[in-house]
Amino acid sequence: MDKTRPSRRDAVKLGIGASAASAGVAIFGLGATPVLATPLAATGVDLNWLGGATAQTAGGVVWGVPWPRGALTPATELSLIADGRPEPLQTWPLAYWPDGSLKWTGHAASGLAGAARLRVEPGRAPPPRGRVTVHEASDAVTIRSGDLVCVLGRSSGALIRSIALSGRETLRNGRLICLRRDQPEADAEEIRTETFQSEVRSAVVEQSGPVRAVVRIEGFHRSGSGRNWLPFSVRLAVDAGGGIKLVHTFTFDGEAASDFISGLGVQFDAPMTDELHNRHFRLVGEGNGVWGEAVRNLPGWQPSKFALAARFADQLDGRRTPDLANMDAKTREQLESVPAFGDVKLFQHGSHQFELKKRTKPGQSWIKADHGGRASGTGYVGGVSGGVAFGLRDFWQRHPTAIEITGAAGEAATVTLWLWSPDAGAMDLRHYSDGAHGLDIQYEDVQPGFSTPMGIARTSEINLWVLPATPTRAELVKLAGVVCGPPLLVASPEHYHAVGAFGVWALPDRSTPVKTRLENDYDALIAFYRHEVDQRDWYGFWDYGDIMHTYDNDRHAWRYDVGGYAWDNSEMVPDKWLWYAFLRTGSAETFRFAEAMSRHTSEVDMHHLGRFAGLGTRHNVSHWGDGAKEARISSATLRRFYHYLTADERTGDLMRMVVNADHALLTTNPIRQILPPSPHPTQARTGPDWFAFAGNWMTEWERTGDVKWRDKIVLGMRSIAGMPHGLFTGPPMGYDPATGQLYDIGYDVDFYYLMLMIFGGAEVLFELDGLLDIPEFDAALVAFAEAYNMMEPERIRAVGPKALNPMFGSDNIPSTVWYARMTAWAAHKKNDPALAQRAWMELLGGRGGTLPGPSVVTRTTRVDGPALLEPREEIRGLQTNNSAQWSLNYIQLLALVGDHAPASLDSRWT
Repeated sequence: MDKTRPSRRDAVKLGIGASAASAGVAIFGLGATPVLATPLAATGVDLNWLGGATAQTAGGVVWGVPWPRGALTPATELSLIADGRPEPLQTWPLAYWPDGSLKWTGHAASGLAGAARLRVEPGRAPPPRGRVTVHEASDAVTIRSGDLVCVLGRSSGALIRSIALSGRETLRNGRLICLRRDQPEADAEEIRTETFQSEVRSAVVEQSGPVRAVVRIEGFHRSGSGRNWLPFSVRLAVDAGGGIKLVHTFTFDGEAASDFISGLGVQFDAPMTDELHNRHFRLVGEGNGVWGEAVRNLPGWQPSKFALAARFADQLDGRRTPDLANMDAKTREQLESVPAFGDVKLFQHGSHQFELKKRTKPGQSWIKADHGGRASGTGYVGGVSGGVAFGLRDFWQRHPTAIEITGAAGEAATVTLWLWSPDAGAMDLRHYSDGAHGLDIQYEDVQPGFSTPMGIARTSEINLWVLPATPTRAELVKLAGVVCGPPLLVASPEHYHAVGAFGVWALPDRSTPVKTRLENDYDALIAFYRHEVDQRDWYGFWDYGDIMHTYDNDRHAWRYDVGGYAWDNSEMVPDKWLWYAFLRTGSAETFRFAEAMSRHTSEVDMHHLGRFAGLGTRHNVSHWGDGAKEARISSATLRRFYHYLTADERTGDLMRMVVNADHALLTTNPIRQILPPSPHPTQARTGPDWFAFAGNWMTEWERTGDVKWRDKIVLGMRSIAGMPHGLFTGPPMGYDPATGQLYDIGYDVDFYYLMLMIFGGAEVLFELDGLLDIPEFDAALVAFAEAYNMMEPERIRAVGPKALNPMFGSDNIPSTVWYARMTAWAAHKKNDPALAQRAWMELLGGRGGTLPGPSVVTRTTRVDGPALLEPREEIRGLQTNNSAQWSLNYIQLLALVGDHAPASLDSRWT
């Protein structure tokens, strides 16, 4: 059943010969060069720093590496070689091939600053110099890393009870805080505000060293009145270099009309033991800019009157200045007359502006200290004897954020990293409208009770460093670089492609003028969307990471207020488009673009608890507003890229969360408004529903090796193949989530043929083809792939009267382009050059041997004047559906039938 090696037939087609197939040569990635597992296992995998520059700090780095089938057993030890020397390495399995060999491994290392040549290879890694250890007690978990000791609570309000460095307590009472209002300010005559703080219910050790320890802390926010609200999950990781990282997730479980979050943050106290003039604030602005002052500044502005005025520069640099006891009485008296500013706040109220204020203490006025554009979210509070540096990632991108430090003139400063700043007012999660709007006009599917934020979530990343002294400004800027762009090790595009990571795709190919033109179009689309994020200000706490669906030529803007044409919510899988774009090029800019989208769509566009748990929300003006709650948006296959490349545990949670998403169809049937109930427990479409389930099960199968998930896929494949019309049956079918069985209900719905493969179904089936050998399903898939885009007379002969369906394929030009990959699949499987040429014609928008012009628009135009608010670049007629699907089809055609691309293009393409 499992394809542990290519069949003799496929080996001949791919040109490696039957003897090689029999010998166990593994082929990964259709259209790719065959890879010999044994030599690769012996030599290991070369790694590069994402973006090219070496790490600038000695902190931890976590990443994933893919391996060819059969190369590594789970017992294989791996080592890291950095610039020729072995380094400590922590390794764990992320995924397995069907034969039980390792498919992906996760790794953690520390102390790699400046290392340029890195490699993971079989071998035993040396132990770290400062081994990370974990001690578990009934009420606490203690993590030690060198001189650092971190104590975490298993109950009560504090996640972090204390962190000490070399015996000095530097941080304590790390907790979560939330402010709730019962009304939004704009609608209220009287507003009641309620304060919630974290209540820890569990702390589970997930990794215990030697390079990295990870503890998952779970609980909820609790008010003084006893209400439990906003469940949270915080993973705290400590690395061998002493770095601490928190991955913070909260889930909304309130009522949009009465629960308004007006503040949400992570808070801790930093003991202050130095005298006021030796206590320092540091906040990093944009780029290398740093604002830094003391709680009490030396009066350097009075050099003729103040004896230590010349030491003001030392103080501003964070160096120790004389203690009060070492000053003469006059100097001491003068210094004590200078006001002590114990509170500082940096508020990022938009994507291009922050303000920095300070005050002496509560009850006194704030004064403006400075301002700027895009703050890094990084700072420090403490003194010359030590303190805490901290950073909130995506600080300006996810405004309104803030860093607030209070009480620094007292025994302990309180630091609050506001994920949502109280200075911004309350967030409003109500739907944008109280009525339904036409599907035909607004492209919106709204139903009573479905436009709810119940169960949406958001994940944020926070770094902490406990330091023995005030860092220099340059040192803090380096830490800001870690916060804004965490260092990551990646393999080369060639390696990802050779091992078949994520199925069928091709490396860039500019071997002919035609392919050069298409590669340029492909690159232009990615570049334009990256530009649009900034040009259109697609930022903000709930919005950052998503892109919009359809451009409005008349308004010179995206259709931000038009039903289903607004936020995209993974419609036609732009997530996969961006991740494949990274895999092909290794581009750091594309990685960060895809990363932000994965964080957003897996959290904000998906329901994690409540009635729709496990399902996502179709595209809409409000991310959670549409009535279509479907598995195509929550699919694990949209998350696998980020999880395996980064070993991010939170993304692993999200993939596991949807493994039984098919059970949600018992209460939320995706075709409930179209078909009457069937005799079966519920109903599902092959695509996009069952293909999403199959992707979820494929992911769980490879992560655990548990064949029950494989068996559910096989059962579904065989039931589809046994239908009267194979993949042309339905696609609505009866479905039983308990078994995974699909049933023909003898009902065909015209519209859904278009949706069958374009929501990730094609990619799932292509990848499963390399893992499973189900001949009857293979035949059904090839038959579907060949017939879908046939001209109408041929379709009728091949499929029957159903081929008259106007949405069935080649009568609809976007559908023709989007399904060119299926023609290419049939061509590849049948080794049919004519089909291969037809596939390229379909991608290029041609019908019957003619090319009407480019099938994807990439040409930008600058628009200014009174027709829009400010000058902008635009691509008229741009649709994200087309952009994502054209791009995916292009790289898949290259992989499947790349040698059959046309030699030239019509003049209208130039």
